Amino acid sequence: MRTALSLVVLALLCGACTIAGTAVPEPAAGSGPVFGTLGALPEHAGEEVRAGAPAAMIELFWDRAEPAQGRFDRDYLRSVAAEVAAARAAGRQVTLGLGLHYSPPWLTARPGARFVDQTGQVSELPDLVFDQVNRAAAEVYLGAVGDAVDLSGVTAIRLTSGGNAEILYPGGNSYWAYGAGAQNGPQRPPSLPPNPMPGWRPGDPASEQQVRAFADWYVGALDDVVAWQAGALSARGFRGRYQLLTPGVGVLPAEYDAAVRDGLPPGLLGTGAAWGTFYAGLPARPDLEAYSPSVADGSGGDDLCTPADAGVALGADEVAEWSAVRWISRLAAEHGLPVAGENPGWQQPGSSESSYTDTSSGGMLATAVRQARACGLTTFYWAHDEQLWDGTLPFSAYAAAIGP
Repeated sequence: MRTALSLVVLALLCGACTIAGTAVPEPAAGSGPVFGTLGALPEHAGEEVRAGAPAAMIELFWDRAEPAQGRFDRDYLRSVAAEVAAARAAGRQVTLGLGLHYSPPWLTARPGARFVDQTGQVSELPDLVFDQVNRAAAEVYLGAVGDAVDLSGVTAIRLTSGGNAEILYPGGNSYWAYGAGAQNGPQRPPSLPPNPMPGWRPGDPASEQQVRAFADWYVGALDDVVAWQAGALSARGFRGRYQLLTPGVGVLPAEYDAAVRDGLPPGLLGTGAAWGTFYAGLPARPDLEAYSPSVADGSGGDDLCTPADAGVALGADEVAEWSAVRWISRLAAEHGLPVAGENPGWQQPGSSESSYTDTSSGGMLATAVRQARACGLTTFYWAHDEQLWDGTLPFSAYAAAIGP
């Protein structure tokens, strides 16, 4: 597995399956999550399914699929299609990672293709939020994926901001809305409302109302980029769930209001991780699923969801003490969405080696399973399958933890 592009950002944030078009029923209420793994290894499919871990995330790599613009590696795409088919035949429930953040060099080489912040700094990441040229290129890639992979055999697809491994802008405490498209140039995607404050930069004079309009638009642009992906994939015939990768706790409502009052000072809001605002701005689609990549990340003391959470206001002071998965679950409930998730991977932010390998009731494994069950996750994925078979953490421990 390649290292996710958003690891530094994640460190800051830590404060219906189908077969041949026939729907497979979701788990019954109270039956607990479907368990599985990220980067599922095909050679262990049988053993994992028998142990009660049938969910398998299989990830694509855009740069491998399309090494030159318009030229696809058909052998690679066929190998992914074969892996999906083999997983389904083994009884696995397949989730697909699109791999848009593994962008090919030809994409980012185009002038204006990358994010630009308010200081003029240019990110290494391609801008699929504000740049329609990049989106059009990505749609060609998604079309090739849809042609190669039988999407009727895929239960869920993971959605990100495109250039990042999660629904985030680049890090660095900056605001990344100063490329041509973000400033209402011709590259702006037609589905994205125009920037209400073109030319304005955080810290410049403006009324609180004007700053809030910019902030809401900035976070709302992440709603637009995931809606664009969902629309493109639905047009290709996908009828499963779209998992929205929203890491950590992010910027809570009270913190968001304070940032607006202060004129958007440098901080975490630059990543767009104001999940309360993000989830409130999503389109009304029945196929969206909230997703926490931060189960058992140590936030909130790894506390558990409770039935009383539904009665806690989103702006209440007490939510500042909650774990990331508890907060995302509360937002999911507010907006009528199911929720799924994963733990931090080996040697990634939010994951200590001692906690990751600890098989006691206080280790990451047991904690993650407790949170997944208490928060009613539809699916929980262990990150990653490789570590369950290379001696880092024995698969037998995972099988025991998820057992009845």
